[in-house]
Amino acid sequence: MKAIIAVNNLGYIGKDNKLLWRNKQDLQHFKKLTLNQTCLVGWRTYQELPPLKDRTIVVDKRNEFITEGIDWVIGGKNTYEKYTPYIKELHISIIDNNQIGDTMEPKWNLLPNDCKIFHYEF
Repeated sequence: MKAIIAVNNLGYIGKDNKLLWRNKQDLQHFKKLTLNQTCLVGWRTYQELPPLKDRTIVVDKRNEFITEGIDWVIGGKNTYEKYTPYIKELHISIIDNNQIGDTMEPKWNLLPNDCKIFHYEF
């Protein structure tokens, strides 16, 4: 399974379960990578998620692990942290933005040693 996340210069990923920014390049990048894929998302993030055309969305269940058939973990923080040990690729977009949010980037300390990490700047 892979994960994709956008983080600003200060390490924030959101506020009030929403992104702090709207970055067209990053949204196009997200779409390109996740199109026609199955994406796992946490409940609170799902409630604020706009429709994602041509993607299958699976909502995480608090007391279960859903690993079969999932291509991407797309948020939020608790879901990223829950699935960190299963992530084989981590795609991190660094957004040139300095807004203060209420949610910081997850702790990635349990990533597998063979996890490939990709960084993008927008």
